[in-house]
Amino acid sequence: MSIALRVEGVSKQYRIYDRPSDRLKETLTRGLLKRHREFWALRDVSFEVERGTTVGIIGPNGCGKSTLLQIIAGTLEPTHGRVWRDGRVSALLELGAGFNPEFTGIENIFMSAALMGFSRAETERLLPAIERFAEIGDFIHQPVKTYSSGMYVRLAFAVAVSVDPQILLVDEALAVGDAIFQHRCMRRIREMQERGTTILFVSHDPAAVRHLCSRAILLNDGKIMADGDPRETLSVYRRLILDREEHYDSDQTDRDSIAAASFSSPSLRYVRRHGDGSAQIINLEVLNSAHVPVTVVETGEEILIRAHVHFNRDIVKPVFGFIIINRHGVHVYGTNTEQQGTDLHLVRQGSIVEVTFSFNCWLGTDIYSISFAVHSSALSAKPTAYDWVDGAAFIRITSPILIEGLVNLNATATARVISSTNHLQAEQRCLKTI
Repeated sequence: MSIALRVEGVSKQYRIYDRPSDRLKETLTRGLLKRHREFWALRDVSFEVERGTTVGIIGPNGCGKSTLLQIIAGTLEPTHGRVWRDGRVSALLELGAGFNPEFTGIENIFMSAALMGFSRAETERLLPAIERFAEIGDFIHQPVKTYSSGMYVRLAFAVAVSVDPQILLVDEALAVGDAIFQHRCMRRIREMQERGTTILFVSHDPAAVRHLCSRAILLNDGKIMADGDPRETLSVYRRLILDREEHYDSDQTDRDSIAAASFSSPSLRYVRRHGDGSAQIINLEVLNSAHVPVTVVETGEEILIRAHVHFNRDIVKPVFGFIIINRHGVHVYGTNTEQQGTDLHLVRQGSIVEVTFSFNCWLGTDIYSISFAVHSSALSAKPTAYDWVDGAAFIRITSPILIEGLVNLNATATARVISSTNHLQAEQRCLKTI
């Protein structure tokens, strides 16, 4: 397969000045008086993209994703390296880039098309399709500065996909707009994929990267950290984010050592933690039916959520529970020992309790986080969280067949022919005779 895009040793340096006068002093001394700090947004980034493929670019904020796309689009020059492109490039970059806010929507359409080499006559032929896709009504004749962010993206995306580019660059634009428009955008991107358009897609949405892309590149601190299969690259990305959160919350993790000497188990990892410290969750595991730890689960498979909790004081009727949360923050399912009718009555200080929940995991395909908590009864006079950990485990649900939605209801389908064409024709002839 031929190459549509080649990025060779691209680096981008920005000079940061504390005060505007520092820039003037450095200019007047021709650089002899250094008044800036160097920031490298990208460092020696190299990769090739085959024609007709869709590549996702992911990474934490500030890792250089938008800078890379601007360099590929040609709106920003690299400090070192070069970019080779084969074909017309259409770019939907960060919100606010590309349009003149004083111009109307129509004027911006003609300006954008002209910059891509279209004549006025060619743009006029494209105009009805752009207006129909953007669907912003009479606002298309108003200055862009009066648009909402959703209207802006509607028009920008309509222009980008209507000029029939060989290479399409999309930078987080699909996160704006209502659900109907987002579905329309996804459908158009799939149509462009079928036509052989090469697409570079920057997004923080793992599901979009997983479903749209055949390859994903992870950027971190301006360098390529991973490049390959989207699922594997997203796994590295999730671990990177989790490690960052753990580092941020490191001042809360000292409590993890309280019972470590008396209980041999993996250290607990989590995104956020709170509670009064009366009890401490030592570890949390997701196990399959063979009691083997898993991170990937096929929908419908039996799994166990097992936790060990150390008690720092006597507690009467402690309640243990978990919540499964999807990537949008929706609580998909949760339960606790009180709801299940499990009662430990009194747990003494220094005790370690093992809690296990088992169920068939009929969830829809997605990535889920698991929160676990130990708290007082819902009937107590003063409900108290003894220990609560969010993001203590992550699981990815897969399926051998395509399913949609939050859950898998495991439906079955039947179909049968109840009337044939010949039979209907015979009935019609009878009716005419009568």
